[in-house]
Amino acid sequence: MEDWDSLQETLAAACDMADEQTAERAVRAAELVAATAGEPADELSPEDRAWAETHGIPPAELLDLACRSMKCVAALSDDWHERLNDLRYRLGDVAAA
Repeated sequence: MEDWDSLQETLAAACDMADEQTAERAVRAAELVAATAGEPADELSPEDRAWAETHGIPPAELLDLACRSMKCVAALSDDWHERLNDLRYRLGDVAAA
């Protein structure tokens, strides 16, 4: 992930054609959005934490897209749904603020 545009493309792809590979990339992108919005995962990698710290607050439309794309990914299976509970909760908190 290099910039906001690459995050947007990755998240949009999860809504268009959610498969396992696309889902994995979208989850990482959504984690970066959550982290830059002040809700990082406890297990965020040092590389992703550094990225988040240097990119500022995400645009509101990117936050909305991250929420939508995680709904698409969660719909793939019960496993994905359970795996994404925390991330979807953190994104929802930021979106509601």
